[in-house]
Amino acid sequence: MSRIDRRVRREVERRGLFLVPLASEPGMPDYYIFVCTDPNPKDCGFTRVGQVSTASGRNHVVYAMDGQRRQGSVSLSQIRGFFPTWEDGIMTVLDAYDRWQ
Repeated sequence: MSRIDRRVRREVERRGLFLVPLASEPGMPDYYIFVCTDPNPKDCGFTRVGQVSTASGRNHVVYAMDGQRRQGSVSLSQIRGFFPTWEDGIMTVLDAYDRWQ
């Protein structure tokens, strides 16, 4: 997590959220950062408000809250756009969180 810019980490903390890094399945090159309301990686399926991954190579793939389900296990939708850095993706998740919380 130290690779993530301090400014972005502070924005996550200001909202009471946590960045939870997860490696993908063995043999898979993808890497994920979940933005969650709880720091426990085993609870991220329930507490996740968004995620950013390296699944597309150069551009990060972003899923964020879409407002359909706002409590419990919230609903996520893929956000289309150009997200060249982890920080770009995380800030997009935070924007959606602010809109739908």
